[in-house]
Amino acid sequence: MKTDHAKVHFNEQGTPVADAFDDVYFSNDSGVDETRHVFIAANQLPERWQSHQRAHFVIAETGFGTGLNCLVAMQAFAQFRQHNPQHPLKRLYILTTEKYPLARQDMTQALAHFTAMRGPAEALLAQYPLSMNGCHRLDIREYHTCLDIWMGDVHELLPQWHSPHEGLVDAWFLDGFAPSKNPDMWTAPLFEQMARLSRTGATFGTFTAAGVVKRGLQAVGFEVSKQRGFGRKRDMLAGVYTGDKTADTGRFATPLPYSMFNQPPLGITQRVGIVGAGLAGASAALALVERGITVTLLTRQVADGASGNPQGGFYPQLHAQASHASQLQAHSFLYARRRYAALFDSQEAEHDWCGVLQLDFTEAMAERHARLANSELWPAELIRHISGEQASEIAGISLSTGALHIPAGGWLSPPQLVNAMLAQARQSGLLKEITGCTVTGYSVNDDGVIIHSDQADLQVDQLVFAGGADNIHLPVADVLPLRPVRGQVEAVPQSVASGSLNTVLCHKGYLTPVGLDKRHALGSTYVKNDLDLGVREQESKQNLATHHNAMPQADWLHSLQHDGQARAAIRLGMPDHQPACGQLPGPVLMPQAWLELGKGKPLNTMPPPMGAPVHVLTGLGSRGLTTAPMMAEVLACQLCHEPLPLPEHLLNTVNPWRFTIRQAIRGELSAPLPSQD
Repeated sequence: MKTDHAKVHFNEQGTPVADAFDDVYFSNDSGVDETRHVFIAANQLPERWQSHQRAHFVIAETGFGTGLNCLVAMQAFAQFRQHNPQHPLKRLYILTTEKYPLARQDMTQALAHFTAMRGPAEALLAQYPLSMNGCHRLDIREYHTCLDIWMGDVHELLPQWHSPHEGLVDAWFLDGFAPSKNPDMWTAPLFEQMARLSRTGATFGTFTAAGVVKRGLQAVGFEVSKQRGFGRKRDMLAGVYTGDKTADTGRFATPLPYSMFNQPPLGITQRVGIVGAGLAGASAALALVERGITVTLLTRQVADGASGNPQGGFYPQLHAQASHASQLQAHSFLYARRRYAALFDSQEAEHDWCGVLQLDFTEAMAERHARLANSELWPAELIRHISGEQASEIAGISLSTGALHIPAGGWLSPPQLVNAMLAQARQSGLLKEITGCTVTGYSVNDDGVIIHSDQADLQVDQLVFAGGADNIHLPVADVLPLRPVRGQVEAVPQSVASGSLNTVLCHKGYLTPVGLDKRHALGSTYVKNDLDLGVREQESKQNLATHHNAMPQADWLHSLQHDGQARAAIRLGMPDHQPACGQLPGPVLMPQAWLELGKGKPLNTMPPPMGAPVHVLTGLGSRGLTTAPMMAEVLACQLCHEPLPLPEHLLNTVNPWRFTIRQAIRGELSAPLPSQD
């Protein structure tokens, strides 16, 4: 997961030079002018933006480097938006790849002398991500740009970009070190992926005029022309993809059953109904209104479930292996941290980025933590193993064991966070809230979905079930294996000794520093299939005993006196402990062909499920603070046919159809299904 930084030096002109490729990152003459000539002008971007009718435009880049190409494009797009505020094109996506990302210090030095790019450079550096494989989504709002930095080898990354059959990309910045310096990048598989991902009419620009590049692009359907190069380069290449995606159905792989784009994209005249107003529902509502979609939120009460706990620890659950679960946790955590930080710039919600210590509370746990650290899988800025002395210094109190330290973690108030998200969404004027409402079901008609409740029925174009434990009483439970788990959290008054605690402590339970009402949050119990919400004295004793057992030498812990204030809530999880985000499965949506999976037919020969206007964002379990923003972003992008912020294998991990697909493979779906002809 951790990626190696690029090794660079700076030449006499101050231009960074990659040691591994002995090549400059941009022209010694003028990097900004080179970008404007080779990529902005060759792709005819300002002119094409004027005639563009969709709400977003997608640029894909091979070779992020210093980020200069992206900064120039961001600045140009911001100028376009300033001059055309009523234009339907509202958002720029830039998907860029980088195998060896620059260290922050080198990036800062490389961009420092581009005074014309100071604004976008500062915006990028403020969110510049850790060096870790996968997609890092940066929402750079002042430039109306969503920048996805995909770290890793381009040949491994592009096949992981989930795309509608009609394509995803509108323009290519075909960058990277010259073919003579970096021949491993400029290959037939790269050009084939460009064709797969390009929309008909997608353009490209590249600084090189090498024959291998020209022939490779022509072979996959690009019309290529030679143009005047920049500076001392005589020639460069530009062109357009002319393949017909609608007619050419056999060339590219049939969408897998895990396909995320099974219906037309949402338009700004359409309305989405969201059931549930906890972390999942509020995150989904905010993600959609930011895209200009009208949302109606239906709930009994805002943050009345597990999202109503006054204080919660915020950190990822990582392992010594790069499992799908760990990758999802790491990227969701980093995205949520950026998302929350931006939200708190304009909305108030109590929180503290005080860090988290996962204690070595047993010998087995100490060994597990050491393995994680020794694996060098994760960047040290994300998580590192520290001694007992270091842990005590960070915590501000005496600790007898070492720990894993997660400096970017901390605690937040979930109900205040939910209300901050909804306050932000209300500013769009696109959010309608119906409270005191109990939803009982839905029905699908020609106009979309009718939501049935104890109030008046509501017609919407798309429906999202984003509640937690309430979903076990709704049709969601008919098709997903929901697992309710009761959890009780104590709100313990601070003592003189405990008031010194500076960070969140985790073991089998967790303890936060003093927060709301000068209390610690101390939890939590896990009782499966128990829906009772009453506070239990026995569970209070259990929570306290868990902490005493984990930290037997912590005298300060014995100073805590519980006064009986606690809260119980029901978390909702899945058998594989991963969220469910996407289209709600159903037998009538499943192709008959899927039954052949039970007879050994390959998964990649199966058709996608039918489109349906009903979706879920649920099953967040006890990790909603970490995963809710990322899952909401995935869902919103799916509904709007925008680039998805996770690779294919992680999208499959959270796809609600995964349970039905596994049943089909095991031969457990033998009943005949309705015809879809």
